[in-house]
Amino acid sequence: MPVANVNDAELHYVVSGAGEPLLLIPGLGLDHQYYRRAVPRLSEKVMVHAVDPRGIGQSTKSDPPYTVEAWAEDFVALIKTLDVGRMHVLGSSLGGSMALALAEQAPELVKSLIIVGGFSELDRAAELNFDLRMRLIERLGLNAEVADYMALWTLSREFLNSEVGYEQMLANQKIIKQNSSEMYLEFVRSVLAWGRCLPGQENEPKFTERLGNIKAPTLVIGAPNDNLIPLALSELIAERIPGAELREMPKGGHIPFIEKPDEVADIVLDFIASHANA
Repeated sequence: MPVANVNDAELHYVVSGAGEPLLLIPGLGLDHQYYRRAVPRLSEKVMVHAVDPRGIGQSTKSDPPYTVEAWAEDFVALIKTLDVGRMHVLGSSLGGSMALALAEQAPELVKSLIIVGGFSELDRAAELNFDLRMRLIERLGLNAEVADYMALWTLSREFLNSEVGYEQMLANQKIIKQNSSEMYLEFVRSVLAWGRCLPGQENEPKFTERLGNIKAPTLVIGAPNDNLIPLALSELIAERIPGAELREMPKGGHIPFIEKPDEVADIVLDFIASHANA
């Protein structure tokens, strides 16, 4: 894997394909393999850069705290280091939040923005879900029971009931378990901090209030059967970013790149093609 030295850290990434440059930012606690089922289709048309964020996979594991804004600063530096010009930036789940922060921090580096199952704030159910996840890990560690709990929220029932779905669940769990309990707790805490849900954040404005600052052409993808991040939060992002498009995937679940990889890849490629000359 190539390595970029940014902000006193090494970021590892995988490059495949040729054409328009696309940065892929993965979801909570997962590395570049988050996109493993979609990269073959994506790399047929674009140059994919799938990154391990700081603290994940082979990238530097710095001391906490971890924040969405700091991850975004890393990606700003990474894009400059890659020297491929402006990039199309795609983030899914927590990676979507990182992509939003990146697009606001460095609009001159973002050719287009794609947010999949992302969030600029949390509703009460999602806040409770992540808070419970923290409490379970504090008591039990990052064990099999906690991993199963997370799978039930991130993959749809229909997908989990299939043989392919169960295999992919086990693959995701293997990647997740490469994190220490302590590090994964920090990542979950970063989600709650981004949602302004931690004690002392009661009066902090949510990032939703800053979505209007994002100027890049934006595609927001959500699914009604996403059990973790509701479609309403995708709709909120699309409403607040000027000119943003909303695309609904009827059965994409929370991670369509795992459940419907070819379908979501084609949606992404069509959007990139329409903004290749932006």
